[in-house]
Amino acid sequence: MVVVNEEGEIVLLNVQAEKQFGYSRDELIGQQVRNIVPEGFAERLIADGLRPAAEALAQQIGAGIDLTGLRKDGSQFPIEIMLSPLANAEGILITAAIRNISRRKDAEKHLAQMESRYRGLLEAAPDAMVVVNERGEIVLLNVQAEKQFGYSRDELFGQQVRNIIPQGFAERLIADGLRSTAEALAQQIGTGIELTGRRKDGSEFPIEIMLSPLEDADGVLVTAAIRDITTRQIAAAHLLQKVDELNRSNEELGQFAYIASHDLQEPLRMVASYTQLLSRRYKGKLDADADEFIAFAVDGANRMQRLIQDLLAYSRVGTAGSVLGPTSSEKALRLALANLGSAIEQYGAVVTHDALPVVVADEMQLVQLFQNLVGNAIKYQRPGIPRVHISAISEEKKWSFSVKDNGLGIDARYTEKIFGMFQRLHKRDEFAGTGIGLAICRKIVERHDGNITVESKPGVGSTFRFSLSGAEGHYDNA
Repeated sequence: MVVVNEEGEIVLLNVQAEKQFGYSRDELIGQQVRNIVPEGFAERLIADGLRPAAEALAQQIGAGIDLTGLRKDGSQFPIEIMLSPLANAEGILITAAIRNISRRKDAEKHLAQMESRYRGLLEAAPDAMVVVNERGEIVLLNVQAEKQFGYSRDELFGQQVRNIIPQGFAERLIADGLRSTAEALAQQIGTGIELTGRRKDGSEFPIEIMLSPLEDADGVLVTAAIRDITTRQIAAAHLLQKVDELNRSNEELGQFAYIASHDLQEPLRMVASYTQLLSRRYKGKLDADADEFIAFAVDGANRMQRLIQDLLAYSRVGTAGSVLGPTSSEKALRLALANLGSAIEQYGAVVTHDALPVVVADEMQLVQLFQNLVGNAIKYQRPGIPRVHISAISEEKKWSFSVKDNGLGIDARYTEKIFGMFQRLHKRDEFAGTGIGLAICRKIVERHDGNITVESKPGVGSTFRFSLSGAEGHYDNA
């Protein structure tokens, strides 16, 4: 606070004036005020003098004019000054309230820089960006917002955000306000809530919106990232339609395979039985060519029977399976080994296993899975004793099974191919089969929400791995 007489001389001051300008009280008393406020003081005095008394009394510090102060050391600093007349016996004195506004100026400069950068970020964003104040008014937007909603920038400034987002904005703001800062930062566009946007022409379109708070000198602003998801929703609807069509097609295909396989069995059984009868009755009684032709017919009929039976088994995996429930995998393996008894005896195979768990499965399909994998391990063997070992390890809520053998092994190029339909790596005269067994295994495992893979090395052996969900309980030695 500095008091100046009509000659512009300082006649009174407070300790804050000493601190701000770097003078002692004695040094400032009697000095011209222009020594510490070089320019604008007189002009402001005239301007303030023209105001009515009511205005002068109503003016608060913070609403004064910005001038420059000059310290004793010659340095300058920004000030805000407000003058008030004070009648005195010696004349009119002027009281000057002077505030150092260096920090405010720095803050304003920083804010201007931040606003410039922030505006640049808004304009560079691929989505519509709208900044809304606490009253729900739009105070800032980017060009994408103009394009999406069909308004010019000037038309949107000051509008209520509900004019372009009729419902849900306030509710989403409250919901986002309850999130922690870490959650807000972690949230990405693509995980926002879906609302409806309204264009200038009144048409509506689906949007995804994500809100972020931004503290400002005027209060809290909310930045809304808005994405038009029309294309995404159309694509999602199209995908659902295609998935539905695919499921229906697969169901129809499965029914066709089942019906065709089932209905083909009877005529094929007749063909097979009569060709076998011809072979038994006329073998050696006709010429060599006739015997060979009959043998071809018998072999073809037998292979066709096996193929139809395998196709029927494949088509029934998804349609004729039982409800999945707690199943002893050890019991399922024992049943599979009983079915393979003759093959195990014929090849002298040694099949061992660790303690196996209770899993969520269809028991008959689990038997079929073990039977196919162990059967292949015994069949595709190099000279020597076939050895097969079955084990299982716990992995979180699943069990990972392995069926390891010492057989021929599989080239790495074919480890995925072998799970396809009708895929064979050997000639029919080397090993019998239809090439469907492993396709059935994969379909069974996938029905159980698992996956099946193979690790193999030619001449060393193979390890088939598949996963099944665990059931309550652990190992089962029943």
